[in-house]
Amino acid sequence: MKNRSKKNKEKINAFLRYSNLAFEMMAMMVAGTLLGYKIDQWMENETRWFTLVLMVLSVTGSVIYFIRKLIK
Repeated sequence: MKNRSKKNKEKINAFLRYSNLAFEMMAMMVAGTLLGYKIDQWMENETRWFTLVLMVLSVTGSVIYFIRKLIK
């Protein structure tokens, strides 16, 4: 019975860990995109270069962060 309880806790911990990583990745991507959007608005750019660049950088950064956390 104790072994079963321990396995359930391990499954729940793994689920929470990966769910947390997903939310962290999403937050990084949204923050980067919104920052780029606001900079483009402030500078009154016709093309959204800052939005595009910061979106790509935030996605790349979040994937690198995810991989590093998975290795641990």
